[in-house]
Amino acid sequence: MQMDSPLDLILPTLAAFTLPGIAAWYLARRHGLAVFWASLIAGALIMLYGWFTARPTLAPDVASRHTLVIYFVLLPAFMSMVFGAIVGAWQHRAHGAP
Repeated sequence: MQMDSPLDLILPTLAAFTLPGIAAWYLARRHGLAVFWASLIAGALIMLYGWFTARPTLAPDVASRHTLVIYFVLLPAFMSMVFGAIVGAWQHRAHGAP
């Protein structure tokens, strides 16, 4: 994926901010707090994978691309997923199981 600026990540960032949160919210409304814990576990596994596959000898352009993807796609997706799971679990608790 060729990226010249952070503006090239606008659509993936918007998708990362909305889609995981909506999916986690929907699932947490049905299954409660288990979805919140599953979202934290999924985030931890993705972070561990990134930690093990990180290379200190990356070229500067590749490293900058990785940084852009982490901060503009992966981090918003994780935050959206966790916040959606929190709101869905709260609604599940407030309204009871369907």
